[in-house]
Amino acid sequence: MASGVRVEGLTRATRALRSMGVEVNDLKDAFSRISTTGAGIAARFAPKKSGRLASNVRGNRAQSKAVIRAGGAAAPHAGPINYGWPKRGIKASGFMQRADREIEPYAVSMLNDEIDTLTKRKGLR
Repeated sequence: MASGVRVEGLTRATRALRSMGVEVNDLKDAFSRISTTGAGIAARFAPKKSGRLASNVRGNRAQSKAVIRAGGAAAPHAGPINYGWPKRGIKASGFMQRADREIEPYAVSMLNDEIDTLTKRKGLR
């Protein structure tokens, strides 16, 4: 299950940074920090009946986006818990959406700070 905050023009900006000499791994590190922060927030909001779901919330390490995922083989119930399953009497908790709302104001700021750091390190500012 993925969660999302979209930033307009981000793909174009990452392409431009790469063309100026910013390394792909530098961008991966930036998005990794953002997704790790978001994953921590989502884990905090996850229901903690056993703690397995909260321990299976994780961020990715991609070059052009930060994705937060929950669930998988160890916690296959993540989707029904987040979105609900009325036939089974499971109410939606919306923990991933709550995390989105909390990180959204900071995600763009975090990305701007990372891009500023990268451009200064490369002597582009």
